[in-house]
Amino acid sequence: MADGLRLGVDRARGLLHALAVGLLAGSAAVALRYLASALPGLVWPGASELATAVSAAPPALKVALPAVGALVAGLVLSQGTRWSGASQGWDILEAVLLRNGVLPLRSALIKSASSLVTQASAGAVGREGPIVLLAATVASKYGQRLGVSTQQLRVLAGCGIAAGLACAYNAPLGAALFALEIVFGSLALDIFAPLAVASGTATLLTWAAFGNVPVFEVPSLRMASAWEMLAFALLGVMGAVVAAAFLAALRASATLYRRLRLPRPLAMATAGLVLGVAILGYPELVGNGRGAIAALFARPWSLGHVLMLLALRLVVTPLAVGSGTVGGVFTPTLFLGAMLGQAFGTSIRMMVPGAGLDPAAYALVGMSTVLAGTTHAPLTSAVLVFEMTLDYSAIVPLLVGSAIASQVASFLSKESVYTEALNRKAMTARNATEPSAQLRVRDVMRQDQVTVPADMALPQLLDVFIGARRNHVYLVDAEGRFHGAVNFHEAVGALQAIGGGGTTTARELIRTRFPTARLDEPLAEVLERFDTLAAERLPVIEDHRSLRLVGTISKRDILAAYSVRLIDVERTPSPQSPPT
Repeated sequence: MADGLRLGVDRARGLLHALAVGLLAGSAAVALRYLASALPGLVWPGASELATAVSAAPPALKVALPAVGALVAGLVLSQGTRWSGASQGWDILEAVLLRNGVLPLRSALIKSASSLVTQASAGAVGREGPIVLLAATVASKYGQRLGVSTQQLRVLAGCGIAAGLACAYNAPLGAALFALEIVFGSLALDIFAPLAVASGTATLLTWAAFGNVPVFEVPSLRMASAWEMLAFALLGVMGAVVAAAFLAALRASATLYRRLRLPRPLAMATAGLVLGVAILGYPELVGNGRGAIAALFARPWSLGHVLMLLALRLVVTPLAVGSGTVGGVFTPTLFLGAMLGQAFGTSIRMMVPGAGLDPAAYALVGMSTVLAGTTHAPLTSAVLVFEMTLDYSAIVPLLVGSAIASQVASFLSKESVYTEALNRKAMTARNATEPSAQLRVRDVMRQDQVTVPADMALPQLLDVFIGARRNHVYLVDAEGRFHGAVNFHEAVGALQAIGGGGTTTARELIRTRFPTARLDEPLAEVLERFDTLAAERLPVIEDHRSLRLVGTISKRDILAAYSVRLIDVERTPSPQSPPT
């Protein structure tokens, strides 16, 4: 009874903290969103819509302003580093996985200032990245001031992420799912509740500041027939291909700028110059692309125009990101999806003119498919796009397209847009670390394995799966020796096959050749094992002789450990450069 009361008090306290984070982080996010919306009008005067103002500007100004703005934004970052004292930044995924929710305020402020310069000069990146980072940092500072536990601080940082994203897109449910599915990699209800409270609170603040209206006004999606669902499924495949191309472009751009070794301000200026040349003919490329998407729904463009915008966005945004520009890729991803869907829908209507197809419907679903392809999070993608449009009739095509895109994209690219950066840092750290100082499994593993005896009956085994929320449980004997693993889906299939009766036990479902990791094994070797493994965690054994199960390890744990090592390596002063 006392334990239950204590648990209830802890949960109530957690929800109150989430409410406070929603207010504080949401207020910071609203302020940054307001500035990001207002400043472009000062730099590009003459029209309320950025693309219209850029289109009316003299050609020399179109080319010069993005380049100069990128140069200034780079100088803000390079000079601000001396004040913030942090040479190495991290993204929202690292905020929770690496830093346990501990985020530096000065670094977030510098990045926000640089981002505002980029937004004012119409840089080809999203504003949501800095908004989310600043909100998460405010949440982190709130938790640190209260002295909460590490786990609570991670949840509060996640609440800040949800609050920031909710502010950016008026999408409270999608923002909470984003933090849950992408950042925490879990669907645990005890984490979802505070995330929902924080995102809901931030959304109310956003409505008070900007109004309760959908991000995009779209025509109601109406399918001509049930057969049209096949077209949406095909669009899901194409969305995955575009997502993979976008990720490949981001990688190529990062590699290009690493090889060029330009100072960051100069590198960013070159990316801005490319954007300036591109907007001479296609001013819709300016900014994050939100205005262009809205214009597309209001007045559809020609097939050739949207294809050209799609191709150019695959160049200008990766160049900006690769050069070191601070900004998000979330809205540019939606831009890619809208152009893809519009082009796809227009093509089908040209081939089947009497079918009554609406290309705008395909633009809407295309946004969700490319987003799902880059994030590998179909539920979050479908819900976010739905909340941005509030068109309930679109929910089925959104879910179908997103699910297919996510599956195909996972095959084309194992990493999502968020784990890509983490993985790249991990590989850099792996190369920068001396073999003698290699991280090993014992340095990273978690002692939270879920074990069952071999003679456990199938119904009780399923109860363990549900309670643990894991895809695999491990079979051990009385001495704790590992004998194999049981897969959740195989257990469910076995229960359905026998109709709930029978005497099936865990022993009959065991995978005896399930891969393991050893305590003294280098992380580099274990990381490669995950490339061919359809499991989120590996069991860790003491050694091959004893087979004693001592814990588990995940790919995220390994990438986070490598990234922490990289931060340590970069912060270690070299003989040529004094410490800052």
